Amino acid sequence: MSRATIPAQRYDVPDEDIDTVLERFGALLRSHDFLTMGRYGEEFERRFAAYTGARHAVAVSSGTAALELILRSIGVAGAEVVVPTNTFAATAFAVIHAGGRPVFADCGDDLVVDPVDVERRLSRSTKAVIVVHIGGLISPSVVRLKELCREREIPLVEDAAHAHGSRLEGMQAGTIGDAAAFSFFSTKVITTGEGGMVVTDDATIADQAALLRDQAKVARQNLHREIGHNWRMSELQAILGLTQLDRLDEFIAQRRRVARIYDDVLGEATDRLRPLRIPSGAEPNYYKYVLFTSGDTGGPAEIAKRLKSDHGLSLGGFVYDVPLHRQPVFRPSHAHDLPRAEDLCRRHVCPPIYPSLTDEEASYVAECLLKTVS
Repeated sequence: MSRATIPAQRYDVPDEDIDTVLERFGALLRSHDFLTMGRYGEEFERRFAAYTGARHAVAVSSGTAALELILRSIGVAGAEVVVPTNTFAATAFAVIHAGGRPVFADCGDDLVVDPVDVERRLSRSTKAVIVVHIGGLISPSVVRLKELCREREIPLVEDAAHAHGSRLEGMQAGTIGDAAAFSFFSTKVITTGEGGMVVTDDATIADQAALLRDQAKVARQNLHREIGHNWRMSELQAILGLTQLDRLDEFIAQRRRVARIYDDVLGEATDRLRPLRIPSGAEPNYYKYVLFTSGDTGGPAEIAKRLKSDHGLSLGGFVYDVPLHRQPVFRPSHAHDLPRAEDLCRRHVCPPIYPSLTDEEASYVAECLLKTVS
């Protein structure tokens, strides 16, 4: 197999969908209708809300914008927000940009934030808790986390950037907390290039998010009762988003197909690579397939280097290799130890996984990983 045929990541837009996008956008341009916040954006919101089972969806320019809009709508300015240390920096940046202060919590064995450690981090100043569905897995621990937040009357916010279509015991990502933020960045399970969505059952959060995303214009007039932002989604993004949403279940099925191949080849092959165990009742979308390393493998960076040099293959990223409390931007104010995250973050790898990865390619990737760590 050619060393250059398997990229680390790849978004999938079938030719017929490309034709649909071009046809709809061409017609839109000829109609001279608005190119943002028009009928396609509204349709994307309606259909995404229906897919998740939420009452409201607000389309925005990015997943980070969606998260900040939720936090601003809740009102975290001047307060603390508990954030998993094992997440992308944008989760904590959204807290800071909304005027809050992130307080980092450790993860569990499945890389998702640990409710026990969250409870230790709660204070009188805590205004919200964020759970991140890492790699597209909704952990059973989120049930306890939801109960904890309800007991303390603290909003639970889902960072569902990885979790389009993921479920736990029938609960859909985006409907577990008080509100959820989805991302449609180019690497995500479905993409609009850039883009995001606020999903919630709370009409107050939805209305405030819709207001703030459009410069806080009241009834789309040049009247502003507070400071807003330009966080609108374009009609072109919404057109692409609609075609991608039609493919979401298909994309998830294909990702699960690749995951089964990795399970078959890697599941019992070596004690140096251990797949993340999927708990009973969880139905991940496999945005990432996570393998934990053990023994003298050299760590993720060394494995990635050898995989590239020996086989011409690239890993599909990490989730995440440096936890936030160890990131230079947050130190030394958040330099306390969070041992489980520090351990798991530095010894995991994620092979490529996407719908167009063939069975042959997936088997080849798995075999090359085995050779690399042996």
